[in-house]
Amino acid sequence: MLVLVMAVFSSVGAQGADYPVGRVHRHIFFNRVHGPVFEPGFKAYEPNKEAIATLKSERKHLSFKCVMGFWCEDSQVYTPYFFKIMDEANMDEDDYKVFAVNEEKQAAFEGFNALNISYVPTIIMYYDKKEIGRVVELPEKSLEEDLAKKLNDYLNP
Repeated sequence: MLVLVMAVFSSVGAQGADYPVGRVHRHIFFNRVHGPVFEPGFKAYEPNKEAIATLKSERKHLSFKCVMGFWCEDSQVYTPYFFKIMDEANMDEDDYKVFAVNEEKQAAFEGFNALNISYVPTIIMYYDKKEIGRVVELPEKSLEEDLAKKLNDYLNP
């Protein structure tokens, strides 16, 4: 088991820190190592209720991929918000996946190159497995409002 855990970590950057790279499960963000960075934002964030209601109304059709970097300040802010939004919208953990990249924004997993990631975090939204929009790096309003707008734009062209 220790070998598997070590395989998902990669040394990056001059600071010599080890960060997860590849598929990352939610509990990693709230463990003793990464929790001090991610947990305060998760606890403090209060998503827009109207936007959450929009996402919740279509949740059976929605899925998400969040591509982030543990080293990235924007990812440190918006990834906890993403988790809070998923919780508030009653999304199952099976309905969203989180992938971590290194500082070159690369990760070795099947299908990664097809995602065309240039900036992190990138939240990719799917409706019945079809990509309908992305929030790249920074939301225009808020993460949940941007996602709700993309959903509304898709459903009401």
